[in-house]
Amino acid sequence: MGNSNKFRINHFFSNLNVIVILIGYPLITSIFIPLLGNQDIATRTVTIPFRIFALGITLITLFLNFKSKTRLPLPLKIFFLFWILFLLRMLYDLEISTEYFIPPQFKQQVWLVAIAICFIPMFSLAKSISKIDFNLVLKYIFVACNIILIISLFTAIRDTSEYVRVEANPALNSIELGQFAITATIISLYRFITGENNSLKNRVIYIIIALLGVYVALRTGSRGPIVGLILVLSFWYSLKEKKISKSFFKFSSLVLIILVFKNYILQLFGSISPIIALRIFAAIKGKDNSVLYREESYNWFFNRFLEHPLYGSHFARLQNGFYPGYAHNIFLDIMLGLGVLGLGLFLYVLIKAFINVRKHIISKNNYWVGLIMMQVFFLSLSSGAFYANPVLNCMFVLTLMLPQKRELKMSNLVLAEKG
Repeated sequence: MGNSNKFRINHFFSNLNVIVILIGYPLITSIFIPLLGNQDIATRTVTIPFRIFALGITLITLFLNFKSKTRLPLPLKIFFLFWILFLLRMLYDLEISTEYFIPPQFKQQVWLVAIAICFIPMFSLAKSISKIDFNLVLKYIFVACNIILIISLFTAIRDTSEYVRVEANPALNSIELGQFAITATIISLYRFITGENNSLKNRVIYIIIALLGVYVALRTGSRGPIVGLILVLSFWYSLKEKKISKSFFKFSSLVLIILVFKNYILQLFGSISPIIALRIFAAIKGKDNSVLYREESYNWFFNRFLEHPLYGSHFARLQNGFYPGYAHNIFLDIMLGLGVLGLGLFLYVLIKAFINVRKHIISKNNYWVGLIMMQVFFLSLSSGAFYANPVLNCMFVLTLMLPQKRELKMSNLVLAEKG
């Protein structure tokens, strides 16, 4: 096989790997599960083969790029160190310690998600960074998000009550549907702002899709994706300033404006989705059940952290016979599992990631990667577990590798000129 064929194959799988990791699961489940009846057996019929397929793409990509001499930046090395420490904590809690009995099927599920769905894909992205075409990836992710939006309008949003939270299907809950709807909004706005030679027709289409994404997210009734959008737009507007003082001033001004006009904003939301306005008002008054549950969870996790603040106590909330529980907050999960040492490592990675986002917003270099990273990070502050979130971890990898990608591109240009 010639070098050109090897390059094309590597290029194909490296880019397909990114697309599958970031948008494959919601796309496949949105298309096929409604066709099969939205039952549990239909869910397994779709999700299990997809997970096998996705892991296969990741392993092929890793094999094709295993010998690549990509230099990992220090923050990414720290991130992988953080993950290895967390996996060692999981190993002790699940396989060595006898303090709690965790059923074998739960252990297997946790390991599969953490390693096969999160850690291995992270490593494959880092090794294949030189083959990733971010413009090509963005194009297909944008198309996939639009497909998810359109399907959700016909299968989930259309027939639901305005006072009931909406799930796309049994495999894609309301929070996840809202997340990918907001991803479509962010990408549409990005293409509206950065697209070269955008015609009036294209700009109108981008605005329509952005508004449609907000509409779907509101109708799901999930607050996290909407709050994430507000934060991403605020940071996006603020971080483009070269002076940090100006960025801080802009961000503070936006926060103040939102607080002053919050009632009008909630009324606007309520005209589209009464349930989300009711849930936000209930949260503000402290009467929302999910907020009360999270408060209880936050208190439990923080109190357990105080028992072993330096190095942590357990990777999750462990109980005899129960699936390991998570805090619905990335910082509390980290604090419980690895203490202040682990939290320090993660904060270093997080700060470096946000610095990279700011640099690429200023330089206008594929900064959509950082915008999506911020979106899923903000959602992780109130939802899910970070060690079961492949999009969150893989977007961190891509954000941290963006400067390296640019260096590789410039190096290749120099070599081409010399040749």
